Amino acid sequence: MLGGIPTSLQGFSLYIDALKEVGTVDLELPNIQFMTDTLSGSGIAGEIEVPVPGLTQSMTLKIKKRAVNQQFTTLLAPRNHLLTFRGNMNMADPEHPVKKSKNRKIRVVANVTPKSMNIGKAEVAKSMDTEAEFEVASIIVFVDEVANLHIDKFNNKFVVDGVNYLDDDNFL
Repeated sequence: MLGGIPTSLQGFSLYIDALKEVGTVDLELPNIQFMTDTLSGSGIAGEIEVPVPGLTQSMTLKIKKRAVNQQFTTLLAPRNHLLTFRGNMNMADPEHPVKKSKNRKIRVVANVTPKSMNIGKAEVAKSMDTEAEFEVASIIVFVDEVANLHIDKFNNKFVVDGVNYLDDDNFL
């Protein structure tokens, strides 16, 4: 079996500028929505919204951390930050006689700018639940070190499985 069945994510660590580790975080990846144009008129029975290939609406990324620390508050600096998230997805292989599992490496690299940060709550014997939200200028999603998705708004890239739908001569 090529992939197996995803069962759980084994931690997700955040690194700033690929070197400075912030720690284990929860990550909410962007909801990718295409920009659309509404078509109507002669030959069309009503209206239809047509997605514009490769052009996306604003993308946001959210990071949650159990407690605030110096590395995490650094992300509030009003500048671009290069963030790398690394984790392992546990995969069950239903065709293996003893239901053997394996790990797939997941890596997300994003160039972001801070939008907001909720430093969290301070309650005795509770996590602080620090949360930050960022605007995403570019994002690359790797599975087993293969770039499956690459969106870069400033460099005209919308790459899915190696095809750039914004700059590929075979597409436009």
